[in-house]
Amino acid sequence: MVLSTAALAAVSGTAFAGPNEGDLFAAVNAARASAGLPAYSYAGDLATVARQQAERMAASGELYHNPNLASDVSGWSRIGENVAYAGDWRSAHQVMMNSAPHRAAILDSGYTQMGVGTAVSKDGTFWVSEVFRTPLNSGSSSPTGGGNSGGGAGSPGSTSTGPTSSTTSTSTPTTTVPVPTVVAPPSPREILRDKLQAAREKIADRRAHRHGNDPIVSALDFSAVMETVAR
Repeated sequence: MVLSTAALAAVSGTAFAGPNEGDLFAAVNAARASAGLPAYSYAGDLATVARQQAERMAASGELYHNPNLASDVSGWSRIGENVAYAGDWRSAHQVMMNSAPHRAAILDSGYTQMGVGTAVSKDGTFWVSEVFRTPLNSGSSSPTGGGNSGGGAGSPGSTSTGPTSSTTSTSTPTTTVPVPTVVAPPSPREILRDKLQAAREKIADRRAHRHGNDPIVSALDFSAVMETVAR
């Protein structure tokens, strides 16, 4: 890919910590320039969040979205994330450009800021996270063109034959608070009640299957059943 002068200028003087982060940032802005869109502003805090996610994916060997993106990023009215892995940065960028949801995030007209983070796993796989933000009070809280779709995360494995990516976006922070389920043990009264109910059912069953109604046999049935209740 040939990067435009404008895209390269957009990243000049920026310190990129991860491998090829500057190349990816320039490639995104080159794609935006080709689409007649303004360049994304580089945001260092977004890059930090993105880099941490890329490093987590590289360490685990799994492709997934940052579950804490809404809380890790501050000052947003809209945020989104593209994640991908490939053999190198060019392939990672290309697979995202070839995917409609990822391309929509890259060419989104509502986002104004971006941070990119990368990491390389021990096997040489290149991992990337791109985080996009529309700041609060920016006057552009929704896109005027394109679109964004949430995507399920994937992971490289024996069935994976090429680069993979996933994208997500949100306009409100989501917090899930687990509610513990507490099951109290039965009280002595409840235990006795259940045993008496079982005793009544056993006595009724014996009577139903016996011809006649001998009071002595009934008394023996009651004694036998109540012995089980006492145990």
